[in-house]
Amino acid sequence: MCNTFELPKKCVLPSSGLQAALQDHMPLPSYCKGMLAALAFIDRDALRQEQLQELDWLCLILKGFSSYINARNVFGHGPCDFEKEAQKAEQALTKRLSSTIHEMRFSDECIAQAQNSANIEEVNREEVESHLQSILNRDDESTLSLINDLILVIERELITEQFKVQHMSEFDKLYETQPYLILRSRKAQIHFNMGDIEAATDELETLLTLTLNDTYKNRYQLYNCYIKQKSWCSLDELLMSKSEGSFGDLATRALLTFAKEGDTHSARQLKTELKATYPAVELLFDPHKGCEEGFSKLCAESVNEYINRGGKKAWCSVNGGLFWLKSSD
Repeated sequence: MCNTFELPKKCVLPSSGLQAALQDHMPLPSYCKGMLAALAFIDRDALRQEQLQELDWLCLILKGFSSYINARNVFGHGPCDFEKEAQKAEQALTKRLSSTIHEMRFSDECIAQAQNSANIEEVNREEVESHLQSILNRDDESTLSLINDLILVIERELITEQFKVQHMSEFDKLYETQPYLILRSRKAQIHFNMGDIEAATDELETLLTLTLNDTYKNRYQLYNCYIKQKSWCSLDELLMSKSEGSFGDLATRALLTFAKEGDTHSARQLKTELKATYPAVELLFDPHKGCEEGFSKLCAESVNEYINRGGKKAWCSVNGGLFWLKSSD
């Protein structure tokens, strides 16, 4: 594989003034910390010795450039002076990135393994998502900035536009795309929770084109964006193309009908169907009912997932929506 990887143009290590260039807010440390965070999701126990060695070498250089103190510790023990060792390491970084990615994905052993479909295991999406969410569980600008840095690194080094086109049909099934998809989904969720509905909508519309199966239910968040924006035509089109009859799909169809028509016969029919199919819908207007009513775990989880994607906020944004849902016909 040709070495086509380059550091961002802003990630420059000057021949002098290394301490200033390696402050926390500077491009090179930010890039390296983002790379280290992305590499942390690799299951090291599953690697061959050659892969593990390449990964360790890369992580050492990235750690060295993540701060001035780390640079002193990593590059300050060679035969040359500290600044010369750091310059040599910076020049070797792109080569090390290329070498590691080649060993991880394009070596003869990797290609042989990929061709053996019997060895492909189902991705444990819940485990990957849990790991990411434990790091990115705050809805604030700093978390959003970290996510953007991680996405930038992943798109530059692995999930390129060419990669997306090449793997479009199975994109959301590939193990290496899971952190990327979760990061982009979480980015949209943070935008939504912070009130930037337009940014959330743009992110989700792009994301849905990558995930034909909508594995992470991103359509729920996009439904609720359209409701907040009162984009009824866009919402109707999305429901027709993506609806699978899940709780989020049925709840959205009922809310859309009520928002457009009011308390009509067709709206009441949809409300009755929703309540009969998913009794845990009561969690939307009474979150304490789960324990008291003994809803099934699956039913309650479906409703809570919808709520976490902005479902309750969407109902509250439609005048009288929750009151109408709670009322009996």
